[in-house]
Amino acid sequence: MGDLESWLDKVYASGGDRDTLDNLYDEWALAYDKQIWASGNPYIVIQAGFVGRHVRDFDALILDAGCGTGNMALVLHQMGYNNLDGLDPSEGMLEIARKKEIYQDLFPISLGETIDLEPGTYDAVVASGVLTHGHAPPESLDGILEVTRPGGVIVFSLSKPAHDDYGFGEKIAELDAIGAWKMLDRSRLFRTYPFSEQEADLRHWVCAYQKSG
Repeated sequence: MGDLESWLDKVYASGGDRDTLDNLYDEWALAYDKQIWASGNPYIVIQAGFVGRHVRDFDALILDAGCGTGNMALVLHQMGYNNLDGLDPSEGMLEIARKKEIYQDLFPISLGETIDLEPGTYDAVVASGVLTHGHAPPESLDGILEVTRPGGVIVFSLSKPAHDDYGFGEKIAELDAIGAWKMLDRSRLFRTYPFSEQEADLRHWVCAYQKSG
């Protein structure tokens, strides 16, 4: 089945090819939750904390963008949030997410400059471990903003390489400059996989923004 590092090597080697990546995640789905939780990656709990801080209505409609197997939404559900939707292009991941019985709707679609959902629908959007090179482009922030209602909250994890080298820093600066949103929170930089020697240098932030309007 392979360990976490082996799967990450395959993901990085895909070069962002969508079909290859989706097939890899289909194969990884059964082991994914166990390996992610065992990795010590804290981004899910930090994001859940930011949602709890900035989305005070447990009946808010929340989109889990790039939901994978639903490990982020499971925490939100356990916290008391009642209205959760998810999207992900991997059917294998969605199959595991469905079994958790925590989503109202799950959509087999990818993140991009536009998202094939009704604009302004969601009170909040969370994106965990998906806004990174080869998974979703920086323009995905436009799509996420589009489906968020004015005044809605967006919480996402972001790796330092994605910010510095793959266009996310520039995209965030662009959205800041045009007043599309305002920052609510940003975590301290943290080790993404604390128990992995191979990934010891990888760092992440979690960010929270509020859509303008």
